[in-house]
Amino acid sequence: MNSEDKQKLERMFNPRGIAIFGSFTGGSFAQMMLLSQIRYGYPGKLYPISPRGGEISGVKIHKNLDEVEGPVDLASLSIPAKGVPEVLRACLKRGVAGAQIHSSGFRETGEAEGLALEKEIGRIAEQGLRIVGPNCFGIHCPKGGLALLPGGFLSKEAGPVAMISQSGGGALRFAYRADLANLGLSKLISFGNGCDLDAVKLLEYLSHDPETGYVAAYLEGIGDGQSFLRVLREVTSKKPVVIWKGGLTPLGSRATQSHTGSLGGEAAIWNGALSQAGAVMVQGIEEMADTLAALKYLRTRGNRIAVVGGGGAIGVFTSDLAHRYGLQIPTFTPETQAWLKQGFPTPGNSVLNPLDTGTPVFPLNILIPMIERIMRTEAIELVVVVTLLHAVTRPLSAFVELGNPTPPNAEYLESLLDAACRLNGEMGKEIIIVLENWSEDVEMEALSNKMRLRFQDKGILVFTSSERALMAIRNVSQIGTTTL
Repeated sequence: MNSEDKQKLERMFNPRGIAIFGSFTGGSFAQMMLLSQIRYGYPGKLYPISPRGGEISGVKIHKNLDEVEGPVDLASLSIPAKGVPEVLRACLKRGVAGAQIHSSGFRETGEAEGLALEKEIGRIAEQGLRIVGPNCFGIHCPKGGLALLPGGFLSKEAGPVAMISQSGGGALRFAYRADLANLGLSKLISFGNGCDLDAVKLLEYLSHDPETGYVAAYLEGIGDGQSFLRVLREVTSKKPVVIWKGGLTPLGSRATQSHTGSLGGEAAIWNGALSQAGAVMVQGIEEMADTLAALKYLRTRGNRIAVVGGGGAIGVFTSDLAHRYGLQIPTFTPETQAWLKQGFPTPGNSVLNPLDTGTPVFPLNILIPMIERIMRTEAIELVVVVTLLHAVTRPLSAFVELGNPTPPNAEYLESLLDAACRLNGEMGKEIIIVLENWSEDVEMEALSNKMRLRFQDKGILVFTSSERALMAIRNVSQIGTTTL
């Protein structure tokens, strides 16, 4: 990507003015775009444009682009497909840097007319107007005050994660999931059919973007596979890349053709090629967000773990998962086993690894020294501490038996957080917390989200299940120990 195109993309992500084309009545897409920007607090100028004119939310609706006096760096088009080329030519003449086309009715229809229209807007792009879409949701950039896609409730906190997606819904879902994981976004781009700014060009741009440290991508089809893999290798040499490749099953491939007009491809070929290029392959938004959270928060990317938690099933389950994901749970040394046994007042617990504490909410004055001992003496890199969230907020008879008559509550988690902060990173080893929530209680779910953010604000990685934790550990261990 040459310097001129980079500058145009910078103008698109940090626009001084935005022209929004379409109808602004009846909950239309253009109306949604405008209200989204107003709600988000965009600091620049907004220029709604419709031949009808008028006013919306106190903002004048211009009849055409010629009426606009201020600078326009980005255009948003939510108009019938046949009218798109004419508006793009007006933008090109005006010196607009780029446009995002929400309109559908192009290649994805599978019809000759739609394909011809897409080729026409591709030719316009070649004249110097960068295009996102068509058939897309648009772009989001917190630093530029930009949320030019449905919904203005996205986080305003910028961060190091960029995401490109051929699915608009997938992009929005990831944005909200990233907010819950406290990831922080630099750029979010739903590029749809990608007639101009496709996966190759966007990855190339993000590889040089100083605001982006990690790249995520949901992809359905790639036009030029060789160019894509070449650029991907360049990006992964600088930044971790996490990819969810859609359309790798016969039914999924059929669906991608009607969604973005893309061809999915064979699973084995894609998985092998993407892995060889250095990308981490995931299956779904949740795994993508979990993997990026692990990349962001973990400094240690090893695969040797210790598991600490109450209940035999937890130990068996995590051991099976670890084996499935290629992780190691080395048996503790005889010396450590003998030391750990001193902390258990009753038989029936295991001190082999996983460390089965018997009760899911073990007294911290006993548990924390055990974790510290494991970190100091054992050949592991990560300690996964599993806590059952519903047990934290309810009395357990085991606590009374162990000399602690006070029912456990959220203060338990705060104390666990303090201890984890003290120990995390010591001896080059880190602690990961799993807050398992087996209930469907709304208050419990709210507590889970609150405490997850509390822990991660302090740099302690948290997952909602052992399975998600171990899967993320497996994924980041594939990248190695390089940190950004």
